[in-house]
Amino acid sequence: MRVVSRIAGSALALVAVLLLSLVGSPVVASAQAASQTHTWHLRNYDAPHRMCVQHGPEGRTHQSYFIFAVTGSWSTDLDFGMRDLPPGWTATESHIPPGSNHPDPDDGSVRVNGFTLVQGSATVPLATYRARIWVSDGTVTETHPADIVVTTASWVDCMQA
Repeated sequence: MRVVSRIAGSALALVAVLLLSLVGSPVVASAQAASQTHTWHLRNYDAPHRMCVQHGPEGRTHQSYFIFAVTGSWSTDLDFGMRDLPPGWTATESHIPPGSNHPDPDDGSVRVNGFTLVQGSATVPLATYRARIWVSDGTVTETHPADIVVTTASWVDCMQA
């Protein structure tokens, strides 16, 4: 029994040494560097996107598009969609093919290159739902907030709030 426990202890020590050596390996380091130096970004705006929904009777639905821009360059598809939607709501998911989108050197404007359709019942509870637009290359995911406000106020009042 004593020999078996010594063998098991030696084997565990060997495994621990091998695992520790992998933590600092070039493979792990390059994977960490790749996630920190990706070459594209979901355009960050100073405020969340906002959509106002007039609360309505049973059966009434609302749909609208959220648009966004991804800047930089990328060599693989960038998947996108929305999450954290109001209960029962859905959003389309799609992808942006490999390419690039750089700010105009004269005025800093960028081309809108993504949009997602959101839709759902206008009878969900009155609230401001903090949804998120997400874009991912499969390794890195970036998000931007998008408020969906279900209210009894007018659309104009809601948008100015």
